[in-house]
Amino acid sequence: MQSVTLVVGTCLFFTQQASAEQEIKLAVFDTVSYPLNILDQNNHLVGGLLKDFGDAIAREIGATPVYTVYSRRRVEQSLTSGQADIVCYFSPQWSEHREQFLWSLPNLPQIERIVVSHDKPMLNHFPQQLMGKKIAARLGYFYPQISKEFAAGKIQRIDLTDVPGMFRLVALGGADGLVSSEAEIEGYFKSFPEQRDQFTLSKTPFSVLSTQCGVSRKSSWKIEQINRAISHIQSSGEQDALLHRYGFAEK
Repeated sequence: MQSVTLVVGTCLFFTQQASAEQEIKLAVFDTVSYPLNILDQNNHLVGGLLKDFGDAIAREIGATPVYTVYSRRRVEQSLTSGQADIVCYFSPQWSEHREQFLWSLPNLPQIERIVVSHDKPMLNHFPQQLMGKKIAARLGYFYPQISKEFAAGKIQRIDLTDVPGMFRLVALGGADGLVSSEAEIEGYFKSFPEQRDQFTLSKTPFSVLSTQCGVSRKSSWKIEQINRAISHIQSSGEQDALLHRYGFAEK
């Protein structure tokens, strides 16, 4: 009886181990909202472009995706420690610790624009037209295009933790404008459609970047596997289909 119990226990151990080895742990930024992330009341990821993209990567490599939502500062810690395998919609330009991670092929695009109140002159020339102005930005975000101007005080940076707060500040006149991605801007207008006419977006993009996935050096998943998956998602047209599904196309 003891030997049977031992065999059963051993089988269960290897079954659980095999199951764990087939998981890919994806970190999710808690600061990123619709259409990129859709979170439920318990702060669990239930939908959005990044979940669909992560699901596609997992499918390509034969893994089960497991998502965990982290604060902006804890995402990089989760990769460094191996607590997470991968985070997408990220860039080495946004990380001071970029050398600690492996970086995938460029994939999902991010386009940022400057937003001003509709009764203010549109800002289209950067950084020239931002000089001497107060610009609302996301706390913990890095803006390489104007980082020197921020540091020198030529452009005043006002940090907020959420996009709605940035819009409120601009509407109240506490900031001359805000910088945010098209995805986050559209997410805000989806929640507050009546406010769309109250703001103007710059015709000139503030920045255009193809984001990447950062992969933990402690992950059992190899960067080559991730890159093959992304390459197939792109060549098959699935990435373009996902972008169109959430209301914006690759540019």
